[in-house]
This record gives sequence, C-alpha cells and structure tokens, in this order.
Amino acid sequence: VEGSSDQHYLTAIKTLLVASGRLKPAREFVFPPAGGTKNTRMVASILTGRDETLPYMIFDGDVMGKKLARELETSLYKDNVERLVSIDDHTGMEGSEIEDLIPPNVMTAVIDRMYRSAETEFADVMQPGKPILGQLETWAAAQKVKLEPGWKVELSKQVKQHLLGKGIDVVQPDYGDRWQRLFDLLGQRTT
Repeated sequence: VEGSSDQHYLTAIKTLLVASGRLKPAREFVFPPAGGTKNTRMVASILTGRDETLPYMIFDGDVMGKKLARELETSLYKDNVERLVSIDDHTGMEGSEIEDLIPPNVMTAVIDRMYRSAETEFADVMQPGKPILGQLETWAAAQKVKLEPGWKVELSKQVKQHLLGKGIDVVQPDYGDRWQRLFDLLGQRTT
C-alpha cells in the first residue's frame, strides 16, 4: 500500500471481517506501507523473491495512484497487471482513496470528535458518494481547522480504534460486501 494510513484502514477491515466470520484466510494478510507512491515499486521488488509472484499493490484512484499503476503495467507488473488493484473499483467512485472504503458515518463521527473546535461539523457538509479527503480538506480550510503534518495517519488510527471498538455492526452491509470482494480478490492464489 502507499502509506501508513492505508495500512491502518486495511488492517481494521481485515480484523472486522475475520471477527465476523466473513474472512477465513489461509495465510496472513499484511499491508506493508511504501511511504508514498514513489517507493511502491522498490518495496514490491524487495517483497518478491526471484521467481515468486509479485504482491498485490493497492492504489488510490487519485492522479498519482493512476500514474504509478500505468507505469507498473508496462514495467515490473507487465505480466501481472491483475495484481494492481485500484480503490476506485471497490468504492464505485472516480478519484477515491482508501479512506472511501470506510462508511461516511464512521469517518464523520471520528472527524467531528477529532476537530471539536470547528463551528460547523463535518457531518453537516459531507456529501456521500464523493471522495471524502478532498471534502475534509475544503471543510478544514473553511473552518480554519489546521490539519497538522501526519493528520491522515492520525485520522486512520482513530478510525481503526473506533471500528475495532464498535465492531462490524456499525458498518452498513454494502460496505461489508465491498470489503469482502476486495479481500476475496487479495486472497486469490496463483500457482
């Protein structure tokens, strides 16, 4: 995955699917963060042995994610393009990011708790069906809420804690189904 925040979200999703019995992995799922799109190629090479199958790579549907996926399709992953996974395919939204795998009600609850000083709650302005991070950044600017360096990672940790504390019951069934489809894809083995 591109970054640490992605790792936190996917680990929370995996834990909830396993706890609910929807996922029974034969092997452990791990999501090593590459530290940004620029490092993903190098991390994939390190994780893959000489004659082993390349790992799945999960990309945001933003400009940088799409650009890197196109580059990898013609280089390192040219024989394994099916292992390049776009989040857009699992959210139904163009330009989505890992955060869009999380139900909006969960995201808004955590965001509004983290940024209590805002005059208008994020839940009051968030538009479902649109990528959430751009909306959050616009709201923060309008509310004069300073998003500190590393805010995405802190948000992901808070969302993970919220999800694991509440359990899968706070997740609408369609989101659970999306998660299931993603993990079913990631669990496929090649021989």
